[in-house]
Amino acid sequence: MNTITAESGVTASVADTHDHSDDKAHVKPRTMYLIAFLVVAIAAGLIATMGLGGLILWGVGATWIMLALLVVMTAGS
Repeated sequence: MNTITAESGVTASVADTHDHSDDKAHVKPRTMYLIAFLVVAIAAGLIATMGLGGLILWGVGATWIMLALLVVMTAGS
C-alpha cells in the first residue's frame, strides 16, 4: 500500500528557509489609518467633482492597483 504525501507530511522534505528572528517589519496602525483616510478622501473627491464617472474611474483605478500589487507579490515565486 502506498503512502501519499498528505499522509506522511512534507516537513521532512521541505526546508525551512524563513528567518523568523527579525519580526520588526510591522506597519504601524497610524500609517494604515492615514492610508485608509487618503483612499476614502480621494474617492470622495472624485465622486464630488465628477459624480458617477468619478466613482467608475476610482473603481477602475483601484482594480489596476490591486492587480499590480498581486503581480508584485507573486513575482518572487
